[in-house]
Amino acid sequence: MMKKFHLGLIALFLGLAVYTNAYADLSKALQAAFAWEKTDYNFGKIEQNTPVTTEFEFTNVGSTPLIIKDAQGSCGCTVPAYPQEPIAPGAVGKITVSFNASTLGVFNKTVTITANTDKQTVLNIRGEVIAKAQ
Repeated sequence: MMKKFHLGLIALFLGLAVYTNAYADLSKALQAAFAWEKTDYNFGKIEQNTPVTTEFEFTNVGSTPLIIKDAQGSCGCTVPAYPQEPIAPGAVGKITVSFNASTLGVFNKTVTITANTDKQTVLNIRGEVIAKAQ
C-alpha cells in the first residue's frame, strides 16, 4: 500500500514539474522581444555645447505587442524618447537618444529600457567632448 502511495506521489511531482516547465515555455513564447540593430553608439569627437542625437532601431520579434514602459538615461544630459504606442509583432520601432555635450572629456552614458520583455535592455552612447574650435 505504501509503495503505491509513494509511486503516486512521485508521479504527481513529475507531472507538476512537467506542467511547470511547459507553462514557463508557453509564457516565454507569448512574450514581446527586442531584436536590436545596435545597442551601442560612438559619437566620436564632438564639440562642447553641441547637442547630438542618435537612434536605436529595433524589431519586435515576439508574439505579442511590445510595450515600452520606461527609458531612463543615466544622467540628465542623456535624454531618451521612445514610442508610447504598442509595437506589433514584426513591426519596427526606434528610440532616440539625445546627449548634451557640455562637459569636456570622454563620456560613456547608458539608457535603460524597461518593457514587457523578459529582461531590461541597456543602450550605450559614448564619445569625447572637445573644446570648440576658435
